[in-house]
Parts: sequence; C-alpha cells; structure tokens
Amino acid sequence: MNDSKNKFEGNSRYFTISIYCIVTVLIMAIIVRSVFLWEETSNILGNLFSTLSPFFIGILIAFLINPLVSWMRKTVFNKWLHIKNDALSRILAILFSYILVIGVITVGMMYLIPEIIHSLTLLLEKMPDWAKSIMDFINNLSQRFPDVDFKYIQKTIMNTDSTLQDTLNKVITSLTTTIVDTGFSVLKFIFNFIVAIIVSCYLIIDKKMQARGIKRVVFAFFKPERAKKIWNVVKRSIRIFSNFFDGKMIDSLIIGILCFISMMIIGLFGVSGFSECALLISIIVCVTNMIPYFGPFLGGIPSVLLLCIYSLQSAFVLGILIIVLQQLDGNLIGPKILGDSTGLRPLWIIFAITIGGWLAGVFGMLLGVPCVAVITGLMEETVDRRLKEKEIDLPVLKNEKVRKNNKHSKIFTDLKNKFKK
Repeated sequence: MNDSKNKFEGNSRYFTISIYCIVTVLIMAIIVRSVFLWEETSNILGNLFSTLSPFFIGILIAFLINPLVSWMRKTVFNKWLHIKNDALSRILAILFSYILVIGVITVGMMYLIPEIIHSLTLLLEKMPDWAKSIMDFINNLSQRFPDVDFKYIQKTIMNTDSTLQDTLNKVITSLTTTIVDTGFSVLKFIFNFIVAIIVSCYLIIDKKMQARGIKRVVFAFFKPERAKKIWNVVKRSIRIFSNFFDGKMIDSLIIGILCFISMMIIGLFGVSGFSECALLISIIVCVTNMIPYFGPFLGGIPSVLLLCIYSLQSAFVLGILIIVLQQLDGNLIGPKILGDSTGLRPLWIIFAITIGGWLAGVFGMLLGVPCVAVITGLMEETVDRRLKEKEIDLPVLKNEKVRKNNKHSKIFTDLKNKFKK
C-alpha cells in the first residue's frame, strides 16, 4: 500500500486565504466590541496611552532635541574643541544638550508659574475698578442722552464682571491645586520623565541601528517590492516630522526674540508693562507659536490679558504687536524657514489642528499637522498612480506638483545641512 496518497500536502494559496480570513474575523470582532462596549474600550485605550505616554513623550523629545545635539557635536565639540573621537563627541553632545534643555525648562518653570499666579491675582484685583470706570462712563452717557435706555448695557457689564471674576478665581484655584497635586504625585512624574529621557537618549544614540533594524524587519516579512514601498513611507514620515519640528522650533525662537526686542523698544517710549512683562510674554509667544495658525492667538490672548493689569492702552498696543508679528511670521519668516516641509495647503493644516486638538489637546494640535501631511502624501501618491494606470493626464496636477517640489526654501535646506550628520 502506497502511503504517499494519505500524506498531507500543504497548499500555500489556501494557507494564505485562511490567514486573511482569520485576521479579517479578528479585526471585525475588535471593531464590534469597540462599538458596542465603547465605554470599556475607551477606558482600556486611556490606560494604554497613559502607560505608554513616557515612550510617546520620549519620541517627541528626541525629535525636538536632535538638532541641538547634532549642532553641539559638529560645531562645539568637533570644530571648536577639536574632539576627533566620534563616539566621545556624540556622548558629550547628548549630555550637555540635555543638561542645557532641562536647566532652561526648570528655571523657566520656576519663574513662569509664580509670575502667572501673581499676574492673575493682580488682574482679579483690578477688575472691579475697570467695571466701575465703565459704569461711570455709561452713567455720563445716560445723563447726556436721557432718551436712550442704558439699563440693559449696565446689567450686562455687571454680569460680565461677576462671570470673569468667578472664572479667574476658578483658574487660580485650579492652577494652585494642580501644582499641589503634582507635588503629591511627584514620584510618578519623576518616573515618567526619567523613562521619557532614557527613551529619547536611546533614540538619538542608536538612531542608525534602529533604522537598520526596522528596515530588516520590513524586508524580512514583506515581498521586496512591497517592502520598498513601506520603507519609503517610513523614511518620508520621519523626514516630514523632522523637517516640521526643526523648522518650527527655529521659527518660534526667532518670533520670541523679535517679540522680546520689540517690547523692550516700545517700553522705552513709556508704555507701561512692556519692559516688566517682556520676558514672560515673549516665552509664551515663542512656545505657543509652535502650533501653526492658532498658536499666535493662543499666546496672544493671555498676554493681552496680562498687560490689562497695567493699562488697556498697553494691552491694545500688544495686540497690534502680536498681529504684526503673526503677519511677519506667516508671510516672510515662516515660508523662508519652513518652505514646503509638510506639503499641506492651509485648509488641511486647519483641519489637522482642529482634529488633533479634539483628540489629544495641545499635543494633538502640535502633532496633527505632520500626521495629516503623511496621510495626504500617501493619498496623493495613490491617486497619481491610479490616474497613471488609467492613462489620464491632468496637466494642472502635474504643474501643481512641480510647483510644490520647487517651493522648498533654500534657507531651510541650508539650516538642515548644518544639523545633518
């Protein structure tokens, strides 16, 4: 009897179909469970993201601090101090970069938090005087124009004053409580911060080895043609994120310095509050300017309220200054430094910031732009490939693509070359 007839022979085609079916069923089961048990699913996802938050923060820190590390390694230790050992210069650059950044953040927080609480307290104390001045002005108008009924306006002002005072009281209480709560949970904060720093250090030190490892995994589990496409997507994503963060940091730093210099110059002409609050407001404007479009306004509103402590005229002048800086950044400085690093149109940028803010707050607004840039880039490549397969030629799209490719600024390219290893 021939046993070869009873021998099982594997069929790679049916095995692949079975794997696809199993994966599809698992994905559908996860989707159904997520929809019908959304509260439980959201709690699980929330706990998962909370647990992995140090790793996400570490990746963000690595993107932000890598340009400083590269500059210190090439310029400070190789060029100025003439350290030829590449490993030693890299370790020293990473060490001093982290010491510098952590020191600046620590000193800044020690200065900013008490200053913000003090400013909000002064603003709360001055609000009754402002309300009284406005009421006196309306009373004078009612005497001059007795036929006009100003009671509704007076009532609205009184209600607004009470509402603003309650809001500021809640903000001050919440800020103070947050600081106290942070003090009680300082061990958890320190642990997460140390893990994030360690993750970012490993990402910077071993970035070439990690890139090589990811590439090996991609080419090991996918066919060569598909592996090349996936690897190109990974490289494109890293490039977009790197270009966005590097350029935006340089842009925000320039805007912060211009804001500080402008406020000091305006303060010399006797505008109250400009010299006293120049550093605090400049730091706020610099940090919030990292968020495209909405950033200057997010930093401008609290800054204008801060100067209301000194006078409404000072707040009005600062509002004009911030608008001027925003226009200068949007039309001159930003395009020169950033160029077309994301390739997004303004509408897509606003969409990315809105969705990112809804999903993850301020961090979502910051990360939304490069994430949407990667997605739209992949969609554009897919559309171009489909049009090419259908032999549809649209010259307008080609010209637009050429215009985008040629728009990238030479200034930003030169800056990137200085930081490039």
